[in-house]
Amino acid sequence: MGRARQEAMVEKLRKAELARDRLEGLDQIASIYPEGHDMRVLIENLRLDRVLRVVEEDIRTLRDTLIHPGGT
Repeated sequence: MGRARQEAMVEKLRKAELARDRLEGLDQIASIYPEGHDMRVLIENLRLDRVLRVVEEDIRTLRDTLIHPGGT
């Protein structure tokens, strides 16, 4: 893997981890509101669980590619 490509992947990984952290933070914010509260319902309707699964898969793929650039 070329150095420029590796650096681009590291940056993409950093951004994905940042997105994951912020999504997790939003999920935690939802939990401070009681069940049925308007704000909690709005956040829950974002389906953060689905988004987080996709982001986590992207993170795993990027990490695997960086650790094993030639495949496993």
